[in-house]
Amino acid sequence: MDRHLTHDDMPLFTQLRMTAFGHTVIELANDPAYDDWTFSQKILYAVEQEQTARQQRRTQKLLKASRTPNPQACIEELRYLPDRSLNREVIGHLASGQWIDQAQNLVILGTSSVGKTYLAQALLNAACRKFYTARFFRLDDLANQLAVLDYNSQQRLDFLTDLHNCEVLILDDFLTTPITQETAAELLNILAARDGRGSTLVTSQFDPPDWYKTLHDAVIAESILNRVVASAEIIQLNGPNMRHYQHQHDE
Repeated sequence: MDRHLTHDDMPLFTQLRMTAFGHTVIELANDPAYDDWTFSQKILYAVEQEQTARQQRRTQKLLKASRTPNPQACIEELRYLPDRSLNREVIGHLASGQWIDQAQNLVILGTSSVGKTYLAQALLNAACRKFYTARFFRLDDLANQLAVLDYNSQQRLDFLTDLHNCEVLILDDFLTTPITQETAAELLNILAARDGRGSTLVTSQFDPPDWYKTLHDAVIAESILNRVVASAEIIQLNGPNMRHYQHQHDE
């Protein structure tokens, strides 16, 4: 049967959930520039395009589920300025995901506007691109979310289970402001459930010893500190105000 592929055949590829493959083989069949390619070369190229498209869709699904407010943040856009304590080798190592495989925690410390949140979001992006599950919350927002969920509801249980099981949990602005004793106890439960199972990344303006000031219970404070810091890699981020820097360079 002498039949030529055209764009009229796309519904079949779409039905088979091979849209990228379909677009590619139709292009190959109709563009004389590919006439010298062997059949195997054409098929392999089309398969590679389909694989890339599926990986991109999977990454976008993971980013959406992560709740990150900035899914476009990425390590490729980090600024390695002369007066900024950001090391390419360290970032490259973290982007590889080895710390996640080892269920290691990460603590990013620095003053306001030094770029802690963007770095955390960029590492989340890198994790999703390697198909790790991740969740992002400002600690205050997490506390508010827990406060509105009925204590005995299935919705609350499902929410907490998700926090316990994700491979990377990012808590931004960690203990920057005081939290209630109930929130502190719930935070400890979350960290305890994740211990040895998943990685937790926190960003904070304050060094860990200062976290005690935002907690009312010394025992819970000590337990939270140990859960986060004991197995953590700590990055002290110093440098210029990145909001001012970005504004000046956008003008």
